Amino acid sequence: MKKETIKISGMSCNHCVMRVTDALKGLDGVKDASVSLDDGGKAVVSYDETRLDKAKITEAISGAGYTPEG
Repeated sequence: MKKETIKISGMSCNHCVMRVTDALKGLDGVKDASVSLDDGGKAVVSYDETRLDKAKITEAISGAGYTPEG
């Protein structure tokens, strides 16, 4: 199990948080995803690195309409 914290720009409300949360939790291999507006926006994602990598996580965030940073 791997845990990543990813800063996200472009989120401004709880609707944004829910959109990113749904995108992350929809990925095969994500065990938990916690998204918040704290510190300008971030996601803490726990996932099985044998089934998923960070690139797929950042793609899901981008696909939801937001910008992952790092």
